[in-house]
Amino acid sequence: MAAMNAAALAEENRTLKATLAQREARIERLEFDLAQLKKLLFGARSERLATLPDIDQLPLWDEVPEDAPVASPVAFKTVVVQSPAKNQPKRTALPAHLPREIVVLPLSAQDRQCPACGEERPVIGYESSERLDYVPAQLKVVETRREKCACAKCQGQLTTVPAPPQIIEQGIPLPGLLAHLLMAKYGYHLPLYRIEQIFAHQGVPIARTTLCDWVIQSGWQLQPLVERMLALLKQQPVIFSDDTTVAVQDRGKTRETRFWVYAGHSPPIVVYDHTETRAGKHPKAKLEGYSGYLQADAYAGYDQIFAAGKVLEVACWAHARRKFFEIARQTENGKRISAHEALEYIGRLYAIEREAKEQQLDAEGTRKLRQEQARPILAEFKARLEDRLRQLAPKTPTAQAIGYALKNWPALERYTEDGRLEIDNNRSERAIRPLTIGRKNWLFLGSPKGGQVAATVFSLIQTCKELGINPEAYLKDVLNRLPSTKQKDIDSLLPHNCKLPGA
Repeated sequence: MAAMNAAALAEENRTLKATLAQREARIERLEFDLAQLKKLLFGARSERLATLPDIDQLPLWDEVPEDAPVASPVAFKTVVVQSPAKNQPKRTALPAHLPREIVVLPLSAQDRQCPACGEERPVIGYESSERLDYVPAQLKVVETRREKCACAKCQGQLTTVPAPPQIIEQGIPLPGLLAHLLMAKYGYHLPLYRIEQIFAHQGVPIARTTLCDWVIQSGWQLQPLVERMLALLKQQPVIFSDDTTVAVQDRGKTRETRFWVYAGHSPPIVVYDHTETRAGKHPKAKLEGYSGYLQADAYAGYDQIFAAGKVLEVACWAHARRKFFEIARQTENGKRISAHEALEYIGRLYAIEREAKEQQLDAEGTRKLRQEQARPILAEFKARLEDRLRQLAPKTPTAQAIGYALKNWPALERYTEDGRLEIDNNRSERAIRPLTIGRKNWLFLGSPKGGQVAATVFSLIQTCKELGINPEAYLKDVLNRLPSTKQKDIDSLLPHNCKLPGA
């Protein structure tokens, strides 16, 4: 009987401990979720992290022991601190490419007289200053008159200059207006109803449906350029990818669809794609035939691409860092120690990347530096993560952050194998940002077919920005030349090959 009671007590003890561990994990999870919600409402979005107090005095991977001595109260005294003088911003010279208008302010006849002898003094120079003014944009009408001639003797034989090809046949918009419209909508994220209002205020009412039709027709005409950009992108050794959501209006309802971005370095190319779902078949189809590195987040949809072995996965340390950062910022000091040390390890990895950039190392030099300095840090970091994971309940935020890192470890450390790779996927995340800004302005796409048009125009605008080219000037030039350009010469219209007039 006693043995049975002892066994029952032991079993009950194990059950209670398991229940307690589950509840503690749930409490930590709920505390973390609550902190996340508070951050969304009130918190800053920056990922800067203040240094923990006395962090160097604590065993970094351990929680604060329950029997730790309580510090005695500290007597505070008021200290008056002299605020440093704020740096005044320096005025920079106005851009030299802007047109100049010179306004001369002459001296009066009285001021020209010398106060000593009364003689008229000659002008010896000017005190000059430059200020900036704004000339409002304006619409203009371009009337094209095509000569035609006829033979008076033969009473016929009529000949007329052929009409030049246009992006929109028999339409009234010229390339300059179309480029401005595309840039306003996709570059400055103005909804069409606002653009309609702007034109109306200029005395030219253009229906929103007409503006939408111009946008769609222009986008379809530009699509071959983006298809060629994608083909060139797939010849590069490294592609960066990311995705985000966007709502689409369809039959009176809105539904969630996806925008994908695929970016490369040499030359800078950014290609967007719009799909109905986030299924892995979409990136697989887009990158069909590609062989090289793909740097992305750890989304399982990319696994179809990696399965064949021709594309190697490179994970993103910024994603891994973000999970530890949220824990370090939003939980109690004792519970955030582990996350803080993880951030310190990751910070050391990023310091090596800064060193490579400061030394202006080439790809091979960067690879050697990573092998010598980053690989030992990664090995030590992984061992610490594995050791810490064994001490944690599985469903706590810290355990999940560690589990994410360890699960993707081969892809996370792959950047050390090739100097052309990046430590993170910020390249594509920066390219996604314009979409998120636009989403806040136009809220949703007007139709499913508008999604691919948006992807086309976004691709050209963002690639121009990467190259330091004025997107609107580029679009105007390309829309002017595209109708008369043969398919075999389409490369001459791509952003990295395009020579703008006057450039």
